[in-house]
Parts: sequence; C-alpha cells; structure tokens
Amino acid sequence: MNGRPSVLEVNGLTTQFSNRQNRAVTVVDGVDFTVKKGETLGIVGESGCGKSVTSLSIMRLLGKNGKVSGSVRFEGQETLHLSEADMRKLRGNRMAMIFQEPMTSLNPVLTIGRQIGEVLHLHTSLGPEARKQRVIELLTLVGIPRAKDIYAEYPHRLSGGMRQRVMIAMAMACQPQLLIADEPTTALDVTIQAQMLGLIREMRDNTGMSVMLITHDLGVVAEMCDRVLVMYAGQVIESADVRTLLRAPKHPYTMGLIRSVPHRATGVKRLYAIPGNVPSPGEWPQGCRFAPRCSEAMPICQQQSPSLLKMADGSECRCWLHAPDAGTEGSERT
Repeated sequence: MNGRPSVLEVNGLTTQFSNRQNRAVTVVDGVDFTVKKGETLGIVGESGCGKSVTSLSIMRLLGKNGKVSGSVRFEGQETLHLSEADMRKLRGNRMAMIFQEPMTSLNPVLTIGRQIGEVLHLHTSLGPEARKQRVIELLTLVGIPRAKDIYAEYPHRLSGGMRQRVMIAMAMACQPQLLIADEPTTALDVTIQAQMLGLIREMRDNTGMSVMLITHDLGVVAEMCDRVLVMYAGQVIESADVRTLLRAPKHPYTMGLIRSVPHRATGVKRLYAIPGNVPSPGEWPQGCRFAPRCSEAMPICQQQSPSLLKMADGSECRCWLHAPDAGTEGSERT
C-alpha cells in the first residue's frame, strides 16, 4: 500500500465558520492525511469531532459561511485555489460523495433517471438515449430490481436502502478516482447495511478507486478500511493501519471507542461509555482537548497541547503518555 501513489493529500486543513457574533470559530484544526490509490481510509470519532466537515471542506461544499485554509491536493492538483466552475468539473466526476441521508440529498421533484442523468450530462458527451441506457446500467449495477421502472420513479417511492443505492449509482456514474462516503449506512438495518458496504467494496475492487469512509462504527472500519484516522475536537489524535489500531490502540480516546463496542463473548450486559461529551467548537479546553474526559490525564495534559507523535510501529498518536519529553516532574496522573 505504501508504494502506491497518493490520490489525495491533505495538509494543515483548517475550517472556520462565522458565528452570530461574526466571530470565526474553528471546527477542523490543522488536519493532515493522505489517501493512496485503491485504498480505503476510515475517519472515525463521535458526532461533533469534525469528520463530516472535513469531507465537506475537501469537496468545497460548505457554503459562504465556511472558510477553508491549508492544502488539499487531488491527483497533484491544488483544489482550494480552483474557481467554483473548475471545482464543479471535479465534483461528481473524478471526486464523488455519498451523503448521510439520501432523502435530503435527492431532489424530491425530479425522477431518479433525471437526477443520475444530470451527472452524465454535465461530465460526459453522451446523448439523451445513451445517457438513459447508462443510467439503467448503473441502477442494475447497484442491485436495484426493475431498473427501467425505477428510472421513472421519484425518491419518495423508494425505501431507504433503495435511495442509498441510487446515491451510490449517482456517485459512480463517472467512475471517480476518489469516493467520499459520509456515514453511508446510517439509519439502514443490518442486512441492508451489509449490502451497501459490500457494494462499495466491490466497486472499489473492480475500478481501483480510493475510498474515504466516514463513520462512527468500528465494526464497519474493521470490515472495510486499510488505514484509520481517529478525530477528536477537530484534530487527528491517532492514525494507524486498521489492524494496529484495533489490536493495539495508543490514545485513551481510541481505547474508549473500542471498549464501547459490544462483544458477545464478554457477556457484559452494560456497555462502556466514555464519560462526558465532545466539547463544542470554540469551547475547546486548554492543553489536550480530551483531558477533561481522560482517566489517564496528567497535569501537563491540562496545560499544553500534545503534538501528533510518530510511534515505533508506524502509527501516530497525539498524547502526552507517549511523549518522551513530557518529563517526570509534575506529570503524575491526576
């Protein structure tokens, strides 16, 4: 995997929004990562950690109230400086995204065929009849029965699983090099969830595209991902290949997330929960942002923010427990 070229390189990505007092509030704070060709990168964390805003920042879909800085290079091209017209040529074509809730992402007054056909109209030279045939092929490819009939249906006539398949078909219409999937199985039952993940995996394997998968479900991560980023309060706090992260997590937050996953073998009736809540943007504590919720916190954690440190096994961790220069004086656990 390391020998593969990078499809996406993100460096120092910082996203701010203006609040009602017209004050800039940072939501994503200096995030760095790469996505290699043909790999699946998982981004995990609780709601409010900045996962979805990171993906929307990359796609430049934040609206006028959001300001993005840093660097986002897609296939070697810096995209943060592109005009909106040039960005539209990328979105839905070489970069595509599946959103959390298909019912709010699909236009309720346009047919399924019309909506997928618009993507092909914008990014290909296919004529009307060829576009229709391609849309029917895509609907069949994602496992939708009666594709010719569904072509003329409206979104409200389809189940949640069917709408999500339509979103995947739309995202795959132009065979993108990068697919960003933001909680693609939210609100789907377990059987449909497995089908959706299998479909994304099959598309990845058949086309060689890269996938950036945003989720809070570590079971999905274990099944789908090659590497994982753990985000907390707008920062990457741990990154590793999936096996290393699940077997030997370094950060207390990651350990807490893994402990929160139910295991039938343990027989434990009450699930573990990390105490407290993710701090809101603009209310991040001084020092380590996880310190108020951390059972391993030391005095230095309350005072200084740790850097993202490289570990011996190739993983990275933002925690004073692994910092050789944290010192011993005043560093006992609180």
